[in-house]
Amino acid sequence: MKKIFSICVLGLGLAVLVSGAAAQQSFVKGGVAGVRGLHTRAVLPPHDIFSNCGTGCSSYDTASGYYVAGTGSEGAGQTLAVGFTPTQTVTFRFALTPNTNYTGVSGAGVSAFLLNGTATGGPTSQLAALTQGGTIPDYPTLRVVRYHGRVKLVKGTTYFLCETEPNSTAVMLWMLSNDDFTSPFWFQDGGACTGSLTWLNATGATAPAFKIRAL
Repeated sequence: MKKIFSICVLGLGLAVLVSGAAAQQSFVKGGVAGVRGLHTRAVLPPHDIFSNCGTGCSSYDTASGYYVAGTGSEGAGQTLAVGFTPTQTVTFRFALTPNTNYTGVSGAGVSAFLLNGTATGGPTSQLAALTQGGTIPDYPTLRVVRYHGRVKLVKGTTYFLCETEPNSTAVMLWMLSNDDFTSPFWFQDGGACTGSLTWLNATGATAPAFKIRAL
């Protein structure tokens, strides 16, 4: 009980520092100490801005994947970008995509970015670099990988999720969606998401599977 109460007091002190609240009241329920009357905001969970792969991005084509390839490997620098347009202004939190390390190059991963652009003109400039969460397993194991970031997305504006492979000898796969033939889908063989690149329009082909979540 003493340990629980000590933790409660520490948490109370932190709440005072953050909010300056004065009407807090300690309580005990079932022997567990706590505090009520804190002046805080509700913490809302991330919600989907776009998804073509179901809950947790768990529904996609497990038998087909596009190359995301290093410049010296099979697929020679192939880089992919798929577009989405939020229906409200939000803060991007993370993207989910199913990936596998097709060539099993140790330590290889994906460099992912959010790019500005238009559906008909393709990607243009960098909006944000994203951070890969965890490792990408070797083929044939697939994993839905989370790419983190925090940046404002404006209602009605088209953005692109781009994946490229910085390791020249590695090839990753970005698995296909089951039935998305309409999302803006562009690619190039420059081995990068940013810089002076010539993007080619593949819209109408099956888009890669992806989910965008925001706050």
